[in-house]
Amino acid sequence: NAMEEGSKPRMMAKTILVTGANGLVGSAIRNIEEQYPQYSFVFSGHKEHDLTSEEDVKRLFEEVRPQYVIHTAARVGGIGRNLATPAEQFYCNILMNTFVIHYAQVYGVQKLLAFSSVCAFPAGSPMLHEDNLHAGAPYPAHGSYAYSKRMVDVQIEAYKSQHGVNFCSVIPGNIFGENDNFNLEDGHVVPSLIHKAFVAKRDSGSLTVWGDGTPQREFLYAVDVARVCMELLQSPGTLPQRLIVSGQEETAIKELVSMITDATGYDNIMWLTDKPNGQMRRPTNKDVFNNILPGFKYTDLRESIQKTVDWFADNYPTVRL
Repeated sequence: NAMEEGSKPRMMAKTILVTGANGLVGSAIRNIEEQYPQYSFVFSGHKEHDLTSEEDVKRLFEEVRPQYVIHTAARVGGIGRNLATPAEQFYCNILMNTFVIHYAQVYGVQKLLAFSSVCAFPAGSPMLHEDNLHAGAPYPAHGSYAYSKRMVDVQIEAYKSQHGVNFCSVIPGNIFGENDNFNLEDGHVVPSLIHKAFVAKRDSGSLTVWGDGTPQREFLYAVDVARVCMELLQSPGTLPQRLIVSGQEETAIKELVSMITDATGYDNIMWLTDKPNGQMRRPTNKDVFNNILPGFKYTDLRESIQKTVDWFADNYPTVRL
């Protein structure tokens, strides 16, 4: 008898497959991995598996046989990349999502969280709510990327209807944190401002910011997104088909810039008020989130900005650009 008398059978740890291992959210999950010893994590980056190849995706699921999947891999970029390479933005993302969601169902995955994007929402939505995802065309500059992300929801709905899967598309707001893309032209607002502030301090120049600082956004620390994912996997019952995960409250760009300059210790700011502000507000409705994860504790924004700035300074110039 392989089992000793009186010994308990060891429960096999459930395996969580994380795609996009080196991206912002994938890295954040890796950073909190040791807080969840009851799971076995497998991280897949694009060097290990090409998720636009059906053979690679099938082989990945065959090897890992995960119970849970957190699919964060994507071909991402700011508005610049979406405008410059719309064909790749569509083709790469539609293939990755299609294959990962399909093989998650084929291999009997119990829960899948597939990352979408807020730019999938209709342009000019006064308030982002899960129910309005398909209520109009997305902002034209994000066109093909936005539609490829919107298709995550369409595919999950189809597989839910036919196969009864427990899959969810996670729609994150303005995420930032360690291991972000700090590209000055193409990065999102927080990482590019951190990089610009760092360069301004180094060169004794001024930190130039478009607009007058009045627009407001909901910013979210990547570690909090990772924690949300783990809570969703652990919560009993059915996942919502789609879930907006955004910052707790709106923060004016002016206040954000002041947090960044406080963190870098350099505050020579020049507001380019002749440049456009962009959308003034992009608030999200948090009813679904608060219903599923009531009392979720967000990391303080100032603290998470400080951690990101420190990480950037420690890792410059080898950060992702």
